[in-house]
Amino acid sequence: MKYTYRYPAMLLCMIAILLMTGACSKMDEYKEKYVPKGEITYTGKVDSIRMFSGKNRVKFKALLSPDPRVTHYRVYWGGRADSITFQVTQSGGAIEQIISNIPESEQTFEFITFDAQGNRSISAFKNVASYGSRYQESLLNRRIINSVLNSNLQTAITLVGMDKATGVFNTEVRYLKTTGDSASCQVPLTTTDTFLLDHKYGSEVNFRTWYRPDSTCIDTFFTAYTAYQPISGAAWIDLSSQLVKNYGSPFQRGTWDGSRWGVLADWTTSPDVKNTSSGTYGGYELRSGVGVLSMEGGWGLPAVPNGKIYQVVHLPYAGTWRFGAHVDALGSAGTKYLAVNEGTTMPDFADVTTATYYYNFSTVAGGSKPYIEFTAAAPMDVCIGFVASMPNTGSYYKVKSVSLSYYKQ
Repeated sequence: MKYTYRYPAMLLCMIAILLMTGACSKMDEYKEKYVPKGEITYTGKVDSIRMFSGKNRVKFKALLSPDPRVTHYRVYWGGRADSITFQVTQSGGAIEQIISNIPESEQTFEFITFDAQGNRSISAFKNVASYGSRYQESLLNRRIINSVLNSNLQTAITLVGMDKATGVFNTEVRYLKTTGDSASCQVPLTTTDTFLLDHKYGSEVNFRTWYRPDSTCIDTFFTAYTAYQPISGAAWIDLSSQLVKNYGSPFQRGTWDGSRWGVLADWTTSPDVKNTSSGTYGGYELRSGVGVLSMEGGWGLPAVPNGKIYQVVHLPYAGTWRFGAHVDALGSAGTKYLAVNEGTTMPDFADVTTATYYYNFSTVAGGSKPYIEFTAAAPMDVCIGFVASMPNTGSYYKVKSVSLSYYKQ
């Protein structure tokens, strides 16, 4: 037999309600067991954190969530052993703070926001280093290894190079000026040579080196000052490159014959020195591939009875000076003078003894460096150079370079 059962609609609805009631009861039991205080409400978190190292401190910049419920945020470090709380005065925007008393080490910082009910945000983490006494004690002062007076009679110093990976970036030099005032200058790591403007000659300087352990560091570390004694006492300072034009080694020509003889650039050369067959060239010679100052008579060249090669220079300081020549070679024939004459002219050979200062170098050996030592009572123009009489019997002298030095006391 076939039976067909029919249930009223009301009965089906009751069964469905009972099933739903049972499911809700089980969900409530789960929430009570695992979420005893109800649903978790998270506040907006700190974002875009940038950390900066420092000397027993750190700095951070970040963006605070615009969540209006946030009233304060807390930063933890040292495995949550330490923390600091910052109050929030407006919703969202940039925040920036410095945290002090951080032990020297690499630290992890945890950022959490809170509302007035104590609801918190998801944690945000960032690492940064704090530097202290251990790093300080590892720093070395960049050494000064040499000092001279430059062409302006300023004290110039030379420092050693250093590895920038150590954090070194600058050296500070303190010194006494000629006025008696103190001064300082900065020498970046990329510079090894510098001069101390208006340094009081012979006085001691003190220097220290600056370090920044990494590119984010907000603090600069310094070594202790070290004393250094620059050049002092009397010294000859070569000012040739500053005061003398075309001073040699090698000499430069203004014009030449394309082979051997020419005319010196920047020097005045008398007509009888230009004694080649054309009467155009003389005073300059290309000798073994090197340009030298030259006077020569003989070997087909006429005599040079009144030979003069000179230039006018301005002496910027009163005091003792020295004009000299590096003689490459010379013959025994002829009479040759170094001369210094106040003013802008050089006397002829017949009157060379009327020059303010003169020196006969006719008998020196090749390779010698004869010189005239003279005194300037004040800054002045002087004429420096050579005056000679060279017969046509084979006479000559060749000069590699000239020098003009000042005696600093």
